[in-house]
Amino acid sequence: MAGSLVLLLLGAGFVGLSARSMATNQVYQEALVAPTGPSPLSSLLDPSNPISQAVGALVQPGLMRAGPQGNAVPALAASWKSSNGGSRYTFTLPRDGRWSDGQPITTRDVGFTLAVLQSPNFPQPAVAAPWRGISLYATSFWSGTFVLPAAAPNFPMTAEVPLLPSAAYHDRPQQFLAGDQRTTALFPPSAGPFTVAANTPDQVALTRNPFFRPTPLLAGFDIDLEPSPAAVAGLLAKGRVDGWLAATPQDLVGLPSGLVEQRILSYSFVELLMNEAAGPLNNVVVRRAIAAAVNRTQLISTGLDGLALPEYGPLPESIGWARLGRASLGPLPSTQQSLQSQGYRRPPPLGVFEKDGQRLALTISVPNLEPLPQAATEIAKMLDSEGLAVTVSLRAAADFVSSTLGAEDFQLALVGFDNGPDPNLTSFWGSGAPVGQSLNFSQAPVDALLNHELDLLATASTVAARQTAYSAVTLRLAQDMPAVFLYTPVEVYVHLSSVHVPGIPAAGDPIQRFADVTGWST
Repeated sequence: MAGSLVLLLLGAGFVGLSARSMATNQVYQEALVAPTGPSPLSSLLDPSNPISQAVGALVQPGLMRAGPQGNAVPALAASWKSSNGGSRYTFTLPRDGRWSDGQPITTRDVGFTLAVLQSPNFPQPAVAAPWRGISLYATSFWSGTFVLPAAAPNFPMTAEVPLLPSAAYHDRPQQFLAGDQRTTALFPPSAGPFTVAANTPDQVALTRNPFFRPTPLLAGFDIDLEPSPAAVAGLLAKGRVDGWLAATPQDLVGLPSGLVEQRILSYSFVELLMNEAAGPLNNVVVRRAIAAAVNRTQLISTGLDGLALPEYGPLPESIGWARLGRASLGPLPSTQQSLQSQGYRRPPPLGVFEKDGQRLALTISVPNLEPLPQAATEIAKMLDSEGLAVTVSLRAAADFVSSTLGAEDFQLALVGFDNGPDPNLTSFWGSGAPVGQSLNFSQAPVDALLNHELDLLATASTVAARQTAYSAVTLRLAQDMPAVFLYTPVEVYVHLSSVHVPGIPAAGDPIQRFADVTGWST
């Protein structure tokens, strides 16, 4: 799908850390459950790949990054200031900033990165979309201004994309796009605390960037590719791995005792989408009947072993200003009341609702990524108990967005997305978007009021204005019920008590999790 939809690869990222030596010669060992390499390394070209996410967080910072509260804070930028109502952003760079090859970090690198993002051959339309129509005016090698076609208060978070070195590609975007980012020799110099030293079939090795300040305590950071969560758990039990990022309930089963557990609320969100193109889901009362049958608390307790928080709006619970309670949506009529009002009848004693001789039978399509199938099964049980006959259909995860959602080849779809701490809801829920470019599958006339409220949310410049606009968007979506917003996943970082891992955030993404990695030790 186009727009800004990034499929959440639940269960794909499992992290383990082990120290091989002490003091300034320490190298942390990270174990990642992933296919053997050579691995994709560019988080710009492969934004949803867990290996490129980890490498990007340690090697490829942007001008900005998500801070402890999910707000944008400077990363490579020394300063950042908005003006003209949020349509101009001026930044400065530190004059002593250096790439790992010793070249200075300048506005030429910013301009080169912008040219790559705006290239017609850039392969990630979701990443490139927020950069369309933006111009850069450099006033020196260390200061410049982005000029946007319209006000965009969430643009600072967009500037989290990795900065690219212009000198390494001679200012030619096509050379970057044509380069094999899986090849160590062609991977660009780093502006982060580490730089890529090797990318072999079984490991990605990072070494200390000698020009990064403050100087990292660690001499290196290795990412070992393991075949399964059980393999990583075995390393943990043997003491060869000091920590692990568990993403599913199954990952926490059978782990050794004495581990420290730190819960991290993700920027992911999981929802039950409804395809309104045909009956019975083209009836809003039927869609509300389905929503009324879903018990989020039960789903999280039974299907997810508590590794989630209930979600009542289209933004994850990790975004503090956007948190909503159950009461914010207002009460829904019971499933039975709603269906009976539409002429459905349930044969005694506990049969399946039917109308005009047709049973109310539905299929939930779900990507084969744990724990999504388990959650879909629990939802199917809830709907079954309310008189709907529900089947779960497992689909391949790799092309679920394009082949299932983009082609509208589903009735109900349970799917997770991860678009960071400030996702653009207009691209998700805008009414009247072309097929495959929104999660709003309504075939009704364009909902101008919803689009207006989404525009207000996208341009709100204060927290209070955002909260008001977000509440209006959520209520408008609840009236039409194109989806049931279910939960925000929780990950658990488990590690030995002897491991010093400062700065693990209560909510965050890989960039926030690794923000203080320069001080990690054992």
